[in-house]
Amino acid sequence: MEDEVSSNEPTSDDGPNARMVRYWNSSATAPWVTLQDRLDALLGPAGDAAIREANPKSAEHVLDVGCGCGGSTLEFARLVGKLGHVTGVDISDQMLARARERVVEKGFAQVTLAVADAGSFAFEPAGFDHIYSRLGIMFFGAPVAAFDNLRSALKTSGRMTFLCCRTAAENTYISTAVQAARPLLPNDAVPIPGPDEPGMFSLANPSRVQDILGRAGFRQIELRRHDERMRLGGPGEAIEAANFSLQFGPLTRVLNDLKPAAREALISAVANAYRQIDGPEGIVLQGAFWIVTARP
Repeated sequence: MEDEVSSNEPTSDDGPNARMVRYWNSSATAPWVTLQDRLDALLGPAGDAAIREANPKSAEHVLDVGCGCGGSTLEFARLVGKLGHVTGVDISDQMLARARERVVEKGFAQVTLAVADAGSFAFEPAGFDHIYSRLGIMFFGAPVAAFDNLRSALKTSGRMTFLCCRTAAENTYISTAVQAARPLLPNDAVPIPGPDEPGMFSLANPSRVQDILGRAGFRQIELRRHDERMRLGGPGEAIEAANFSLQFGPLTRVLNDLKPAAREALISAVANAYRQIDGPEGIVLQGAFWIVTARP
């Protein structure tokens, strides 16, 4: 594995993605590392569907945007083989540290990991056959400029494939916990980003996706609906599932500020909501995504 690229390392005090850089390097996102195996099990199937859509070939060069702890990077490295190369970039130092460990464990020499803001990083022009992202591409503060930057990194024969969320209402594996917790929190405790602001659901509107990518110079833009059953816990594991789900969704922003009694009340409220849907397979909720493909 090559060393990380550091010349354009993102900072926390400037640029359109400064707020996201601060958040994804805060204690609130530490569970993405400590719960990496479980989060890969939860989110991996939808990401794998997008990888199948990407259909990478041996010897191709792939850019994995928002690679996190490296699950999709490892899969692309396996698929492109030793003659190919995968560059994984993320703004989270702590998540990339885990990705490095996993790459070393696999012995993949065909991987480079970089702490970088993909929206502004100076990639080699026309250096990639494919750009991919699993839920890491919805957080750009200046999305048209960011996607234009990514397009310039693609070969003219290249392609982009990414997975993003549809609406919060459709993604009940996230929204159920938020709705259960909201009566216990101040009105502004869980801010809801506007439709044009960076966040999990910023690319939920297909017309907005088409507009952003079109203005960034992409063509042949297609969105395909992908639904996934998201299993948060087994039968009778409502409390355990509540603890899990509170560590990766919007409520992570408030947990650290709660006193122990308030925190326990929050977990109890979410667990009670999960008990209402507990069944033979456990706590299973809906995940709703777009698989987006485009050409430069």
